[in-house]
Amino acid sequence: MAESSDKITAAACSRQDCNGCEIQGKLLCVHTSRDLMDFFVLFMGWVIPFLSGMIIAEYWTGLAVWVALAIIFFGYVEALVLCRHCPHYMEDGFLLSCHANWGLPKIPHLNPRPMNMAEKIVWLGYVALLFLYYIPFFVISGQWLLMILTTSALVVAGWTLWRTQCNRCYNLSCPINCVPEDVRDVFFRNYPEYARVWGKNDQNRT
Repeated sequence: MAESSDKITAAACSRQDCNGCEIQGKLLCVHTSRDLMDFFVLFMGWVIPFLSGMIIAEYWTGLAVWVALAIIFFGYVEALVLCRHCPHYMEDGFLLSCHANWGLPKIPHLNPRPMNMAEKIVWLGYVALLFLYYIPFFVISGQWLLMILTTSALVVAGWTLWRTQCNRCYNLSCPINCVPEDVRDVFFRNYPEYARVWGKNDQNRT
């Protein structure tokens, strides 16, 4: 059945609008610019001391390598192993539109199936590489105060993200997703394509 032109929910959702939805506000299927800003602000506390330490110690080559790794990750790898499993990937346009990875190119093809173990390991390992990259550089240069500030900011950002956004994240197969089970159940009722490939069709009949 063709979708009505006045559909205002997420592209992959079977509902025409959010009115009466059991999980409205409990899942970031339709997000706002404020959600994007919240995510951005969380990691600015990490970015500032990280860049400051690398620049102060003049680790130009190390910083260039990190930038290259970040471009590769956000330009392709994250979409390949994580983002293409998310319903946001079904929305129109070449660029991803979500609260966390706004603007990433959707180069790999959509895969609504859950992430496999290899993809989870690659994603977790790459994220750890990017966000813990500063440690050997700060140790070698003895920048202990910046080490404490950067590590503290990373811990606070990670904890806050997990408590406020990972519990509402649209990508249910992400290894750090903590959406409650009752919300997941409603999600699969509203997203039949995902219910089918995840083997959740039985609950959709209830």
